[in-house]
Amino acid sequence: MNVKDLVKILQENKMKNVSIYDLSANNEEKFVVLCTSNKTTDSKKLADEIAEKFNYTDKIEGYFKGEWIVFDFGTTTLHIFLAKIREKYNLDKLYKPKKISI
Repeated sequence: MNVKDLVKILQENKMKNVSIYDLSANNEEKFVVLCTSNKTTDSKKLADEIAEKFNYTDKIEGYFKGEWIVFDFGTTTLHIFLAKIREKYNLDKLYKPKKISI
């Protein structure tokens, strides 16, 4: 799973505030990608598209409510938030020193 390909899909789906964090250590790649969706239906639609494009067969955490959906691809973790949930948990603050641009 390529982070650039993932970010492209997020941008095509008009996700807001896409942030990428590089948590790599000891020669192991590890990225966290955060984005904000306008509503749960948009989050679920995006989750369906990502699951299909990347052949994701594991459980999609948070899909039922759609407020905070998580994909764990092994080397990359994707969080799709509604704005109020992203603000509440503020993972951006936790990962801020590791933010990168692609």
